[in-house]
Amino acid sequence: MKNVYVVRLGDLYYKGRELILTNNYRYKMTDNLNDAILSESFDEMKKRAEEIGGKAYKINLEEVE
Repeated sequence: MKNVYVVRLGDLYYKGRELILTNNYRYKMTDNLNDAILSESFDEMKKRAEEIGGKAYKINLEEVE
C-alpha cells in the first residue's frame, strides 16, 4: 500500500490555505481526517507543518474488501 502524509496541529489536520485581502495566507484546518489534505511527498508536508507549527505524520493506507 502507499504511504501518505498529513499535517497535524493538536487535534486538527491541515485542509488547505486561502489568500486573504492583505496578500497573506490563512490556513484552513479540519477535525476530520477524511477532509484533510494527504500527500505522497513527505518533504512537502514537513514544510507545511513547519509553517503552521504542526508535525507531519505518515499514514499507511490499506484496501478494505
